[in-house]
Amino acid sequence: MNRVRTPAPWRRWPRRAQLAAVLTAFGLIAALAQQPVGGAFTGSTDSTGSRIGAATCFPGSATAYALADSTVNQAAPTTTAGADPYMIVASLSPANNRRAFVRFAMPSISAACTVTGATLRLYTDGADAGRTLGVYRVNPGAPLWTEAGLTWNNQPAPTADTPATAVTVATTGYLSWNVTALARLVYTGANNGFLVRDQAEGGSGPWQQYFARQNASPPKLDISWG
Repeated sequence: MNRVRTPAPWRRWPRRAQLAAVLTAFGLIAALAQQPVGGAFTGSTDSTGSRIGAATCFPGSATAYALADSTVNQAAPTTTAGADPYMIVASLSPANNRRAFVRFAMPSISAACTVTGATLRLYTDGADAGRTLGVYRVNPGAPLWTEAGLTWNNQPAPTADTPATAVTVATTGYLSWNVTALARLVYTGANNGFLVRDQAEGGSGPWQQYFARQNASPPKLDISWG
């Protein structure tokens, strides 16, 4: 009896079908691996490359406006001036010097960031050229001064850090000080603000007045980090 042979191509069909199925499965796995995964990011995965924490710095910048400001007057050593619309810096003999205090709410930055720039700006409408004014960091260990309580007699001392200086000009507008180094130090401890004073107190020059925070052009602190 003669047997009927199945043509060779039909005998190989099951193997080809199996191979095609395997290739299709691999293709599906590869496609799924490339799809984005939905859901909330928790800030941490099993991969250290995906962790976000305190060691991450996101560069940025901000302008802070005065939180408190006032003038202390050597000639009226128990008088407060926190409600005045102006701050005054004066170098007048024999004992009529005046100093300005200003404090800002410092922008929050990551501990991994460094202050890359900081500029203190005070607006004057009583220009007096040629005076060198220094900005000092107020002692962070002293009691926090307030507009309602600050006087010449109880003013906190400045730190021994090198002050930022600027020379006044005979035009109205903002006078600027580069306070980058001082701002970095503010972030290392308590924030008790800045002190602005004439570098040669006890002189005979006229005073310089600056707009306080109640005025149209308040004190500003431009700060950047990275």
